[in-house]
Amino acid sequence: MEKSESRIDFEKLKEIAEGCETVLVKLPDGLSQLATGISDFLSSAGVEAIISANPCYGACDFCDCIDGMGVDRIIYVGEAEMPYLRKKYPVPASFLEVSSRFDAAAAVKKALPLLEGGRIGVTSITPYIHQMEKCLTILEEAGFTPVVGKKSRRTAYDGQILGCDLSAATSVSDIVDSFLYIGDGYFHPLGLSMSTSKPVVIADPSQNRATDDIEKAKERMMRKRYALISNAMGKNRVGVLVGEKLGQKRMELAHAVKGMAEKRGMKAYLVSSNNFSPERLDYMDVDFYVSTSCPRIAMDDSDRYRKPLLTPIEFEILVEERKWEDYEFDQIL
Repeated sequence: MEKSESRIDFEKLKEIAEGCETVLVKLPDGLSQLATGISDFLSSAGVEAIISANPCYGACDFCDCIDGMGVDRIIYVGEAEMPYLRKKYPVPASFLEVSSRFDAAAAVKKALPLLEGGRIGVTSITPYIHQMEKCLTILEEAGFTPVVGKKSRRTAYDGQILGCDLSAATSVSDIVDSFLYIGDGYFHPLGLSMSTSKPVVIADPSQNRATDDIEKAKERMMRKRYALISNAMGKNRVGVLVGEKLGQKRMELAHAVKGMAEKRGMKAYLVSSNNFSPERLDYMDVDFYVSTSCPRIAMDDSDRYRKPLLTPIEFEILVEERKWEDYEFDQIL
């Protein structure tokens, strides 16, 4: 792999690995094709790289057993740091962010006619966060007032949102008219819409397009979630999923869900894993599941499972601790 063909900052990678004998390299699926090239580069610098074949969904995702492997440092490729986890890794961890090769400016310009109101909350994700300043300038020159929420303990940048942490948006939702999401995919803007109840416009640099059709996607998602709750009604055996990954472990919440279930005469079972899958869960003797792990497991993957898979908030609705009208998007804050 030639350097010119990759999106990797090899000079920074060399700095990160300096002084190490062995590093563990973790990459998300979308960058796995870069793994061997990174290993070759590190080898040429005298550093042994062990490529983790475990799934990697962010800086929160660490459950690798590295005892006896001689690993000096963990290198996350394509992820931004979660500051509150800094001292919780078994060895030092570094983050080699990978910026998108797509220019966000054109997509943001296409989004301008779709924005509602004058004060616009602006959010983005790691691959595009470094283009935030020029996007704010485009908004200002078009007569808008951009508003960027502060980073949280789980994010590295102001305006950055995660699938599990939308606080950069929710913290400013009361003072903006609508939101501009700069990034790809629908999961993050869906979360924005569901957690703020404000109009959301997507500027997708990878497709060079802008759209405000998030309401239709939100309606489809809410119908789907309501159906899952309905399918769990009258059922008495619940599996409460506990994530084993470093930043996804919500044990206190799992116990709270288990307690709510038992209070209503249900049989509740705590079920832990570092990588939940239908192959392991579909055949367990329970009627439905509640995930206290990564919110995306329930929201993104429920179609893969034979049994209803709810968020903790949806479980509260099921047991009448919360009204449907008070639905919230599950977050880890």
